[in-house]
Amino acid sequence: MHDVILRTVLTLLSGWIGGAIFSILSLPLPWTLGSLTVAAILSLFGVRWTLPKLFRNFTRPIVGVVAGSAFTLPVVLSIIERWAVLPFLLLFTVTVTLLGWLFFRRVCRMDNMTSIFASTPGGLSELTLLGDQFGANLRVLVLVHSARVIAVVLTVPFIVQLIADPTGTPVGAAAATVRPAWMSPGDAALLATCGVLGYLVGRYFDRIGGVLIASLAFSAVVHGSGWTEATPPQWLVVLIQIIIGSISGSRFAGVTMREIRSTVVQGFGWAAIMLATAFLFAALAAAFVDAPLAALVLAFAPGGFPEMTVVAYTIGIEVGFVVTCHALRIICVFILATGLASLLPKPPDPA
Repeated sequence: MHDVILRTVLTLLSGWIGGAIFSILSLPLPWTLGSLTVAAILSLFGVRWTLPKLFRNFTRPIVGVVAGSAFTLPVVLSIIERWAVLPFLLLFTVTVTLLGWLFFRRVCRMDNMTSIFASTPGGLSELTLLGDQFGANLRVLVLVHSARVIAVVLTVPFIVQLIADPTGTPVGAAAATVRPAWMSPGDAALLATCGVLGYLVGRYFDRIGGVLIASLAFSAVVHGSGWTEATPPQWLVVLIQIIIGSISGSRFAGVTMREIRSTVVQGFGWAAIMLATAFLFAALAAAFVDAPLAALVLAFAPGGFPEMTVVAYTIGIEVGFVVTCHALRIICVFILATGLASLLPKPPDPA
């Protein structure tokens, strides 16, 4: 227990140092990108790190509550008015999944099941669990999706910076200054209840991001109904970013040079294709949807649900709209991936 506590403290401290360095350098999304970079470097050099399962279990409901605080009544009404984005989201999900299947099947010579679950723009945990059930290569899925999530989290803030304000304050910095350091005990209890209920209800639907979505829904209800206007304190937002960044970067632990030259490179290559496709669909949607291009880029960005929720909230651009788009997409990914996997031959094909 003493060893676990020590490693937990060292992990969070190293993430904080990385975030502080990125903040001093005025880089976008400093606490997420800084902690991610430090964790990835330490993992590649074989440094052992530890975050207890408790952190992982409660990160999702906290992220959901944080994101739900953005769903005020005007935000909800504006999302309803932007229903035209849905066809573009569906078409984007189908397009990248089919393109990815061809890429991993024909170019990377992977089997059908691994190709399908490596191609979809969803969360790492959900897709690896589903892929394992259908006989996909679990190690390959972890490496490919880790490379994708890291590539998206590292690049999207810079892309949004160029679109939203290429010469001004780094994205995320302005939003951080308006968040309180603390909240009242009553508000804290109400938001904590949203997280607990979200965890209890959502764990039965965890394959489609149930815990995060359920917590977000409870938080959105209490904020949209006017029961509270409290936003999460700044220290909690920073802590969540450090945890998300550290978990993302640490996925490179134990990766061999052979895997870096093959699977990880393939994952980064596919991430680049997905990002280009996402930007294309965001630009097309901008002609039909009354939303800023920066918000649409965030909405189509092919990162994991928890990671993109944190990015959207921290940047502070159309948070409710962006998070809603990602929630809808993760449901589409679940249906599409399982449907295609059921149609394709299940026995692994020879590579």
